[in-house]
Amino acid sequence: MPFLQIEDQELYYTWTPAGDGPTILFIHGLGSSNSFYASIVPSLVQNGYSCLAFDTPGSALSKYRGRDSDPDLICGAAGALISTLGLGSKRIVVVGHSMGSIVASELALHLDLLGVVLIGPVNPSDALEEVFATRIKLVQTDGMEAVANTIPAAATGPKATPTHRAFIRTLLLAQTSEGYMSLCRTIANAKRPRYDQIRCPLLIIAGSHDKTSPMVGSQEILDSWGADKGQKRLEVLEGVGHWHCIEAGHEVGALVNTFVRDLGSKTIA
Repeated sequence: MPFLQIEDQELYYTWTPAGDGPTILFIHGLGSSNSFYASIVPSLVQNGYSCLAFDTPGSALSKYRGRDSDPDLICGAAGALISTLGLGSKRIVVVGHSMGSIVASELALHLDLLGVVLIGPVNPSDALEEVFATRIKLVQTDGMEAVANTIPAAATGPKATPTHRAFIRTLLLAQTSEGYMSLCRTIANAKRPRYDQIRCPLLIIAGSHDKTSPMVGSQEILDSWGADKGQKRLEVLEGVGHWHCIEAGHEVGALVNTFVRDLGSKTIA
């Protein structure tokens, strides 16, 4: 399995090169892994887009090393992967889900990216501190099984199937309690990115039944994003909750494919 050593952190990643189109960098959310994107990567690769995904420090195969992450640290991990693989940021589209949307937005502030896709984005606020303090107490008391017993049903929409919920449960049980609680603190302490200073094109994908990242947050990010009006848009998936790539992989894949295709054609023109 491919790992990148960054100081004391082993970072697990998957790299699928394909054609000469743009590269897509995937950043997952809390309680997840690079496998969250497994439903959409094959179609993207088939269309000539190289795909790079990794388990954020403290998640899944990037084991928790006793040090909390923050968006800057995860950005640093992404930057190390980009550098190691010799990729140019101007050919990269970053896709971030949930917590990963904070990281994707911060990357866009520091790198000259081709574009950004935010899926069910978390928009940091003071209210999140209490939400994730409660989540941490649950894990401290009952472990990850308590989270795995509630989240798959509570955070999905009416289109979700028992198989979808089983996959989400498996992702959650692949986390250590310590790593999961660490990333809860990452979200609770995160600062709102300077969206107004980001100029690259933006696609936001939201779920109509997403209680974790309500629509109002997505709309606020869209309105604040510094790109011209014609370069940013919000797409809503009906009947979908917070686990978009699992609940509606085909729809998400089609939206990302179209977004990246349009960006790629502009760079070639």
